[in-house]
Amino acid sequence: MANHRLVTLSWIFTEKFGLILLSMITFVVYAKLLSPAELGVGTIIIAIVELIGLVYSSVLEDPLVRLERLEDKHISTAFWAGVLVSLVSIVIISLAAFLYTPDPLLQWLTAVASVKILFTMMARVYVAQMRRSGNFKMLASRTLLGKVAGGVGGIVVALCGWGAWAVIAQALIMEWVSIIVLMHADRRRIAFAIDRTVLRELLKAGAPVAINSLSSQTLQRGVNVVLGMTAGANAVGMFNMAMRIIELPRTAIYNGLLSYALPAFARRSAEPKRLLGIIGDSTAVSGFVLTPLFIGLALTANDLILLIFGAKWADAIPLLQVLACTAAIGNTAMYATTALVAVNRSHLTIKAEVLTTVLALALVYSLGNVYGGMAAAAALLTRMLLITPLQIRGLNLAIGYSWRRFVEANYRSVIASLVMAATVLLVSPQLGFQGYLHLIGNIALGALSYAVAYSLIHPHWPQEFKSVFTAR
Repeated sequence: MANHRLVTLSWIFTEKFGLILLSMITFVVYAKLLSPAELGVGTIIIAIVELIGLVYSSVLEDPLVRLERLEDKHISTAFWAGVLVSLVSIVIISLAAFLYTPDPLLQWLTAVASVKILFTMMARVYVAQMRRSGNFKMLASRTLLGKVAGGVGGIVVALCGWGAWAVIAQALIMEWVSIIVLMHADRRRIAFAIDRTVLRELLKAGAPVAINSLSSQTLQRGVNVVLGMTAGANAVGMFNMAMRIIELPRTAIYNGLLSYALPAFARRSAEPKRLLGIIGDSTAVSGFVLTPLFIGLALTANDLILLIFGAKWADAIPLLQVLACTAAIGNTAMYATTALVAVNRSHLTIKAEVLTTVLALALVYSLGNVYGGMAAAAALLTRMLLITPLQIRGLNLAIGYSWRRFVEANYRSVIASLVMAATVLLVSPQLGFQGYLHLIGNIALGALSYAVAYSLIHPHWPQEFKSVFTAR
């Protein structure tokens, strides 16, 4: 059992980190071959299409994963409802583009890009089944194969001089290859049948998930838009530099862990004690790695920015420090939304998600012209400080996850990280290192002090963490 879980997690992280590496490669190539305008147009169009696809996917996929029994009627209903909604969306998006965009290139780019929604929705039932069965090897394989094929196709289109079509081609080829791989792995014939009762149940369970996803995506995209309106392009550039350093590791690690967590939580949704146990254990293990990681990013922000990116990005240093602390706070309740989805109680935090998103955007709008990128970083920190206790409150109402359990799961990693920060701040200036030696010395000092502090607080942590993969 332990080996199976470790193999599963290894495939999840192979997929996530592989995607990041491939994304970085294709981004660098596009930066060389495309003009900023071409890259921007393609990125914006795909972002809009992906946002629509994300909302649709959230309505169907997560409810399918958490079902106690997944029957043929659920599969056929989700598949064909997704296909029909996608086809209608393609028509509407294409018509809207042709009616409201005078540029023929933009019209065709948008119309063709909208086909991605169809491929995305066709894949949902296959992805849900493989998440339920723990077949993350196949999920990782299809994503990586799709990314490689899409990247190669996009680069070929860029080399041909077709500009923004490269970004569209990459996205479409990636989704098309992914769905072909999934269908090849699971060759079942899905009957054309839509059960209205099943569809209503899926929509009812998935609507809160979709709203939460939409709120999160609105926040991520809206902060940049509002900051650009109030503080200008330079502030957006500095903020995005800092945000990208945080998002690359966080996206890979969070998405990997949460992909594994939802089916694991759903299998225990009828047993509250076991569910509470696995949430606490998962939080403790994740916090052991993630909390010092982000506190460490805050401690080394000055060296990271100046040594790797150069002095012109110096204004991003305080932004990175604030965003790293925000991410560290987020680790303490990172499984809250997933756990609520697993027990079908995600509606408990919808108002909190929406209201805190609106508040964050309002803070950026009102303070952006005075504080620049720091207004956005502070707004995200404020939102995190507000939403975290509200998420714990929702978990408490749903499954009895108390504040005591929250503290027990997090106090060791938090205290050890604070000891690490104090040690680095006090000892590092005495070492006299400069440049990369200073950065490496801080990392080594921080890792050593954290390991010692955590072991003193919790001497038996290796055995306890091992039990997460062998018990419950």
